[in-house]
Amino acid sequence: MKRFTLLLVISCTLTLTIGGQITSQAQDSGPVVDILGKPDSSSNPPNVQAYVSVVDPTTGRAIDDLTNDNFSIQVSEEDTSATVSLETIGVAVIMVIDRGGIASRGDKRIGQAVDLADSLLDMLNVDGTDGTDMVALIGIRGREEGGLTPTVSFTDYDPNAVRNEFNTLRTEEVREVTPLYDGIDKAIEWLTDNPDDQIQTKLAHRRPIIVVFSDGIDKNYSDEARRIDIIDKCTDNDILLYSIRMGGGTTDTYNMEIMAERTNGLHVVHTNDNDAEASNLFENIVTQRQSYRVTFSLLEPKGSYPVNIRVLDAPGDGADEMTVSSRLQLPEITLTSPADGASYTVSYSQTMEAFLPETIPLSVEITPVDGVPRDPEEVSYFYNGVLIGKSTSAPTFDLTWDVSTIFTPTEQPQEQKYALIATANDVYLGERIESDPVTIQGTWEAKTHTTQDQALLWLSANWWLLLILAVMALGMLILLVLLVRTRGEVARKVVARTTGVLKGVTMRLGAAPQKAPGKLVVIQGANMGKEFRLSAQVVKVGRDPQFCDFALYDEYASNPHFSVQLDQTQFFVTDEGSTNGTRLNGTPMPPRQRMLLQPDAIIEVGQTRLQFKRLGGTTRQLGTTSGATPAFGTPTPPPTPPPGQAYTHPPTQPAAPPGQAQQPPQPVPGQQGGATKQVPPPFER
Repeated sequence: MKRFTLLLVISCTLTLTIGGQITSQAQDSGPVVDILGKPDSSSNPPNVQAYVSVVDPTTGRAIDDLTNDNFSIQVSEEDTSATVSLETIGVAVIMVIDRGGIASRGDKRIGQAVDLADSLLDMLNVDGTDGTDMVALIGIRGREEGGLTPTVSFTDYDPNAVRNEFNTLRTEEVREVTPLYDGIDKAIEWLTDNPDDQIQTKLAHRRPIIVVFSDGIDKNYSDEARRIDIIDKCTDNDILLYSIRMGGGTTDTYNMEIMAERTNGLHVVHTNDNDAEASNLFENIVTQRQSYRVTFSLLEPKGSYPVNIRVLDAPGDGADEMTVSSRLQLPEITLTSPADGASYTVSYSQTMEAFLPETIPLSVEITPVDGVPRDPEEVSYFYNGVLIGKSTSAPTFDLTWDVSTIFTPTEQPQEQKYALIATANDVYLGERIESDPVTIQGTWEAKTHTTQDQALLWLSANWWLLLILAVMALGMLILLVLLVRTRGEVARKVVARTTGVLKGVTMRLGAAPQKAPGKLVVIQGANMGKEFRLSAQVVKVGRDPQFCDFALYDEYASNPHFSVQLDQTQFFVTDEGSTNGTRLNGTPMPPRQRMLLQPDAIIEVGQTRLQFKRLGGTTRQLGTTSGATPAFGTPTPPPTPPPGQAYTHPPTQPAAPPGQAQQPPQPVPGQQGGATKQVPPPFER
């Protein structure tokens, strides 16, 4: 008795030691981490949902106390944030009962195996609800006796379909050897490539489990290559294989143990008087119906990408890899307003002395090519590369463009074509999208004046003519007084001469105005030698032709940079608030303050220098009462007096005192004709 007690103690000690070592090694190796099925990237892109099972390999129990901090996700070796939640997904259990060797006449082990299977069936939740378990049954006889029988395909709502076969298993005698590997292969096929598509869809994210009840592998069917193939199929498809050895037989159990160990399952030996170990294993197995739903974003262009999900400190670490697909493509952006080829006219208001407000509505349409709806954060609109504005008003991102402020009114109508585009950034892929250009035509009406304004402008430009007319009127008044006081003939001659002078002056008023009285010449810069005639009242000079009358193509110049105004007979220059300023004859000009422009003045703009030149015109002569007018510079001889008469020269008039106008010389009565006075030629440079 003492010897038996000693042997029992030694046996228990060895069992505990070996078991502790195995448990320690399993814990050090980390949990069993499996991604169940293919991650779902199509239901709610760009989010991906993966169902991850985390199992303690020493017990077969699911680890259900993990948080976000225990998970590390990488997509293409790049860390990605994720959210984790524990959910009931269900298990898919196939019970494989090897009837050979345990179902002979009088053998109680077949009944024990069926009872264990029935207890496992009771623990499963097979009621057809969401997250329910699925169960199937495969019995094994000899190949000549029907092979795999009975069989019950997967069900998630009718456990009695399985239970109804238990009576046959209990009562039917089996004497032949049975091919256990055939039954396990069929179970793997039902889990990975089920002939029923609906069942295969339901199996997608459930934890696949095979539970084998057998007394061991018969030597006639103990094929090592077959065993290795089964192990590879299970590991490739994340199938856990658990084996329950029905004790008391003489068959080899090594293959059962190896298959369970290599597939992250467990091997349990059942004895006649103790089924607690098997029951504990079943209780742990059903906890695997809980898995973690891991949600992360896949912000990658259309294609397939490797995903690695690692579980940390569970205790120990474990990981699994899977390929996930992205369908993201850049959306299309289209300008829906304005229409291509549209024309707009900006009217000028005489009352406001400015352009009337004219707006163009802008809008776009965003089309998700990949079928994943999303809007950009903002859309930017451009004309000829110049930013118009930005809009955040999804989904059409409407914006109003005021085109009345682009140009300032001029004496001539202004026309311009614009190429409009819209751009945005895709919120998922982070890349720029751009619309096709839309071309529009804009016309700005010429500046117009009222009759009163035109009269005032004429008076302000020709005030000197009024002064001359006033002096002439005063002279005529004096002559009329003299006409009354002198004899009629002399008075008539004087009036005739005076009238001739007035006619000559009046002819100048009808002369054609000179064109382009000045010009600008580029003496240094990209367009050296280029000239621009100053024929308009206001000429704007700057960098680009669409903003200025005279373009310098100088990147240091503004749009516009300065302007030249013709006021009466003088030219003035004004800096238009340019960025780099304007220098006149080397002196910086104050912004928006006009300065007199002298002939040959030098204007410096950026890297360009210009010189102002005054231009002359054709010299016109005043009309005379005589026939032909002698050429300029040729003295006119005095007329020959009548016979017997001589010209009497009037006495020299004394000089007028300062501040008093010199009185014109009075003609001598009886004197006829004289040299016609010429207008001096205009100033030329």
